[in-house]
Amino acid sequence: MRKVTLQDLADTLGVARSTVSRALRADPQISVATRGRVDRLARAVGYHPNAAARALTHREAGVVGLVLPRSAHFVFANPYFAELLEGIASVAESVGLPILLSASTTPDYERWLREARVDGLLTLGSSLGESDIQRLEALAAGGAAVALVGEPIRPTDLRVLVCDERPGIDQACERLANDGHECVTLVTGPAHAPYARSRSAVWRSAAERHGLQILRSITGDDTFDAGRDAARVLLGSRCAATAWLFGNDHMAFGALHALDEAGLRSPDHVSVVGFDDVMAAALVGLSTVHQPIRELGTEAMRALAAELRQQPRSGTPLVTRFVPRRTSASPLSASRHSSEGGHIDISEP
Repeated sequence: MRKVTLQDLADTLGVARSTVSRALRADPQISVATRGRVDRLARAVGYHPNAAARALTHREAGVVGLVLPRSAHFVFANPYFAELLEGIASVAESVGLPILLSASTTPDYERWLREARVDGLLTLGSSLGESDIQRLEALAAGGAAVALVGEPIRPTDLRVLVCDERPGIDQACERLANDGHECVTLVTGPAHAPYARSRSAVWRSAAERHGLQILRSITGDDTFDAGRDAARVLLGSRCAATAWLFGNDHMAFGALHALDEAGLRSPDHVSVVGFDDVMAAALVGLSTVHQPIRELGTEAMRALAAELRQQPRSGTPLVTRFVPRRTSASPLSASRHSSEGGHIDISEP
């Protein structure tokens, strides 16, 4: 049986072949009525575009690139990315755009587009340095579709999907202060990462606003091991802080593990608060700042699809909120041995 072609669809509908092609790509310049007629006929006759021929003719891959500028080990060990990818993939599937994934600390954005491997790029704006932003801006100026997940270090004309971290962090500090906490420890992500510096600044501002003194600051690398090591340092120094605040849930899980190793429990010994609210947080009863991770992924993929179709910018504002669970409570009235404060860096060199 002969395979149905694009020309067959055009002849049946009495329109130009180019009109059918653009309608199947959801080109906004083609009327909704025409796009509907083309789509219904294509489904009825079982038409499937020849992806290889389309790529050769139009230099279109029919694929989008998801570039995560972190190591593969970090990405696949961190539950945050599983939820983000779920959101991205759900929209990509619905709009017919397969995803090509790269996890590398040295991404080559230009090569992916130059070799027509992908039609557009989605990457983590909150992990980009100035040179990365400039490269992506140059690609966008040349016509490439680019969207960022997370706020970059400076304003940009690129499409950016962000979640306001301030409400949830402020609620967390307010709750701790109302519960009677006065002194806390802050364990942040890597000092070189823009998102970690930004989140740390939000924690510090909220703590000061609610009268919480940060006795000690520890820099980790967002991993389970970093949280465990930070907790061991704090336990060994007998820090007087009654609550430990973490830059993400993954490090908070490591801290809970270290407490368990020492025969201690949270919140009996110390309150523990994370950030992200990944699925496992509810299972262990971790008090944390909820970030709508899956929704961030879906909105980001919708933004990239809109960019590919040259549609107007739109989006749903996303905000965080504090979710109190088992690991945070009023501090014990028993006195704790204090020690000198300061800053410790336990991140990888």
